[in-house]
Amino acid sequence: MMSGDGEAMPLYVAGVDDLQVWRDEPKIRVESMAGQPLVIHNGETVWRFAHQEDLPTAAQREKVSYVGPGRELLVTQPASRWIGNDFTTPDKPIEEIEYLGRACWAVELRPPKHKPHAMQLVIDQHTGTILQQRNDGFDIAIRFIAFTAGIPIDPAVFEWTGPVRPPRYSLAPDDFRSSFIPSLGERKDIHRQWFSQHVTERPLTIAITAELTIENLRYHDDEGAFEADIGSMVITGRLARRRRSTATWDLLWDLPTLQTWTTTEHDWAIAMHTGKLDDNALNALQHILHPDAPVVGRPETE
Repeated sequence: MMSGDGEAMPLYVAGVDDLQVWRDEPKIRVESMAGQPLVIHNGETVWRFAHQEDLPTAAQREKVSYVGPGRELLVTQPASRWIGNDFTTPDKPIEEIEYLGRACWAVELRPPKHKPHAMQLVIDQHTGTILQQRNDGFDIAIRFIAFTAGIPIDPAVFEWTGPVRPPRYSLAPDDFRSSFIPSLGERKDIHRQWFSQHVTERPLTIAITAELTIENLRYHDDEGAFEADIGSMVITGRLARRRRSTATWDLLWDLPTLQTWTTTEHDWAIAMHTGKLDDNALNALQHILHPDAPVVGRPETE
């Protein structure tokens, strides 16, 4: 997937198991084993390829980031990834092992309280590259099956010199399917159609009680303002507070919904990846956050 910010819509690349990758930080090229490109990034421009499209779209690196197959190993995590308790602390002594003929460290990271299993990493000692990421409790893993470092790469590998097509500004079905057949996107469509025809067309909407915890404190100051990633085993989102203000609140959140409110002292904002909280859930959360401060309005937001 390529995540976009106001210009290029997301592209979901599914139905792909093995990839070929060339990387010269921050440049990257990702292809199928058959040589079909998925993403090319030359450090400034990103080209991405969609289902049944001969031409890629192009966007500046500030507009898109690679979050498709292999992202866990291909995208360098920011330093903030290692803040908090979400798979950040070794749970066992670090071991020195050999993997793919290279000297590596094997690390097991402790899960947060709301997640049941630890995460395992294999890290190349020479380059610091994560060569394998596993969760043995769930029996899932993503790994390099061959790895070579230190060999010069022709800069042309990270360029696309052919024509491009304009980016889409609204979602189209092809944005959610792979350029490979059969794809996970197509299988999902077939399964959903069968379920609608043989079981029910109604959305399976139910109320879920979730114990939200702070996953990552992105920002805080001495006046009590903060911005944090929140989540549970079933939902994730973001929560923020600032001192009450008449200034427009530009949160810059790339989330599907935003709910805001104001108390006598603070402005509040929440957005969940699963959609808006209903009135009962929002009222319950407000009572937890500020039990003695009633809601008196709503801040101006971008």
